[in-house]
Amino acid sequence: MKKFLILLLLLSTQIFSQRKDTLVIFSEVMFNNLTSIANGEFIELFNTSYTDTINLAGWKIKYYTSTADQIIDAGSGTKLLPRQFAVIFEGDYAGGYSVPSNALVLKISDNAFGTSGMANTTDRDIHLLNTTNDTVWSYVYSANNSAGYSDEKIILIGDNSPSNWANSIVLNGTPGSKNSVSPKEYDLGITRFVLAPSFPVMNDNVEVSVWIKNFGIRSATNFSVRFRFDLDNDGVFDFVFNSNTISSLSPNDSINVKSDSLIRRINSVVRVFTEIIFSPDENKLNDTLTFFIKPGLTPRSVLISEIMFDPKSGEPEWVEIYNNTDSRINLRGWKVSDVLANPTIVNITNNDFYFEPRSLLVLAANLSIRNFYDTIPSPILVVSIPALNNDKDGVVIYDDRGLVIDSVFYFSDWGSSKKSIERISYEQISNLKSNWAPSISDSGATPGKPNSITKIQPGNQMSVVINEIMYEPLTGFAEYIEIYNASNDSINLAGWRLVEGGGKTFNLSTRTFYLKKDEFMVVASDSSILNLYPYLIDYARIGLVKIMNSSDLSLSNSGDIVVLRDIFGNTIDSVAYSPKWHNPEIDDSKGRSLEKINPTLNSNDGRNWSTSVNPNGGSPLKTNSIFISKISPTSKIEISPNPFSPDNDGFEDFAVINYELPLATSQIRIRIFDSVGRLVRTLADNEPTASKGSITFDGLDDNKQPLRIGIYVLLLEAINQQNGVIETVKKPIVVAKRLK
Repeated sequence: MKKFLILLLLLSTQIFSQRKDTLVIFSEVMFNNLTSIANGEFIELFNTSYTDTINLAGWKIKYYTSTADQIIDAGSGTKLLPRQFAVIFEGDYAGGYSVPSNALVLKISDNAFGTSGMANTTDRDIHLLNTTNDTVWSYVYSANNSAGYSDEKIILIGDNSPSNWANSIVLNGTPGSKNSVSPKEYDLGITRFVLAPSFPVMNDNVEVSVWIKNFGIRSATNFSVRFRFDLDNDGVFDFVFNSNTISSLSPNDSINVKSDSLIRRINSVVRVFTEIIFSPDENKLNDTLTFFIKPGLTPRSVLISEIMFDPKSGEPEWVEIYNNTDSRINLRGWKVSDVLANPTIVNITNNDFYFEPRSLLVLAANLSIRNFYDTIPSPILVVSIPALNNDKDGVVIYDDRGLVIDSVFYFSDWGSSKKSIERISYEQISNLKSNWAPSISDSGATPGKPNSITKIQPGNQMSVVINEIMYEPLTGFAEYIEIYNASNDSINLAGWRLVEGGGKTFNLSTRTFYLKKDEFMVVASDSSILNLYPYLIDYARIGLVKIMNSSDLSLSNSGDIVVLRDIFGNTIDSVAYSPKWHNPEIDDSKGRSLEKINPTLNSNDGRNWSTSVNPNGGSPLKTNSIFISKISPTSKIEISPNPFSPDNDGFEDFAVINYELPLATSQIRIRIFDSVGRLVRTLADNEPTASKGSITFDGLDDNKQPLRIGIYVLLLEAINQQNGVIETVKKPIVVAKRLK
């Protein structure tokens, strides 16, 4: 029994010893050394244990098929301490590598691994043998290394597969120290800094923080970050703050660490030095970060004022900008870019250039821009402006920190071919379509000058009205739309346009053009209008007749919408006309226009329109053939003319009923009765109205038949919706016939 126990103890000791032997691994092999380091092949071992020391006396290295070489003492013993590297050189190695003093240096009993050194063109296997000649580790190196670059194990405690080995990334390898391809056990690094606000301006309070990442393979515990602030960038740190201690950060995780103090009311460049405080860190190169905080300008300090994205042939594209501050701005390092499809950011200037306050600056692709304009009073900077698309694109201005100072995204319908688009107001936002319009300058743009569009005032509703529509002309003649200036002033029609229901747009003028008080303008589909109305020829010469392409102006015979808009896109007047508006007493309305009875009446009330009685079918640029003046009432109801003669001769064919009520809002009912009290016509039935209004009467009954000559009674009833009070007004109205 005693012999059995002794045998069991010896066997257990041997097994334990063998288990300890496997703690020693291959970690690096230099088989293709530089010729400048004679006899420079080496094999590196590593003790993976945290507690056990392994005595390598009697251990061997076997290369390929050669006889194993004995590992011998090179002057510092043969014991490999826990977590220690051992470098085994050839017996005749005389130096050349930089080996840390804490590494164990050994040699082999022979002057070469194998018979004549390790092959550097063919893969070979090497083996580590213990004192009982058992193979502890084996490795087949891949001979694809350049001279001076070893094979290194990536994860020392990982497997021995080829994927866990790589070529050294440093010349001469890393004998006796951590492999160049191995991740650090402890490696914290500062990846970037963060400011809040991201782009501080003068007198902001600035919060500083940094992102820390754990690049190591072990969790980092109990570390902090030190922040040092040089508030006036004079090389002397004015304040030093440490962050709170971070208890733990797992591998590959990141954390944002803030300084305990703000930079208050920043007013100059501040230098910040940040440093990780973590003693186990194995890589100090990424532990620090120095950066500068430069207070800059606020967005909109510089504004985009004008863009030429569709220039004339030979003219360069250009952008005009405006200094929206009361201070000079150094544009050094500022940038400009397009938006679509792949933005290209280019420098405005790499040199000092001071942009004067409240002034303009032109950024042009080249100086040939001067050939297209009489004068450009503002400075021009030659900038490689990215090509701007004509259909849609954008322009972005960045400061020297990369902050977007201003940007505009435009579409083709913002402008006009061969003309710039000009900003209307520096106060409104840049990307508002209504804040841009095509230039109305005779030269098509105003580079370096105040924008021509800023001289234009928005139009008032009904200041200019649609007054006549010829939508179904006789064969061979033109459709046309007539407008009329119903205001008391001349109105600049630059940029104004008519839009018909299909979305087609017709420009009234692309430059300054004044329509005088009580003056008309006609937009016609083609020049045949001049054949039917020869008197229009002289008006065409002065711009009051606009001839379009027949394929563009195409009004529907079944009804359509016509809208008049000013340069800012404001709707000034609109008409949704209907063929039912024609006088039913006229058998054939083809070749006859719809005319407004009075220009100041509601454009979308069919009772205010009727068929032209002009022999030529219309009255372009003349007072409408069915015009009835509107007389302000001196009493509650005024009828003008009264009597009237609805016989379609163009003279007093309609009566305009003006009413004035004592109620702010109400609903009205207007009815016509004959002399014996019979209802013959209802003009309005519970229609909402203000205190004043007008309505026309065409002399027809409810069946669209002409009323006989005689005296009729008009009855107006108004109902106040709040208290139900009824206002009733009666007035005689006379239907007559013109004497011949």
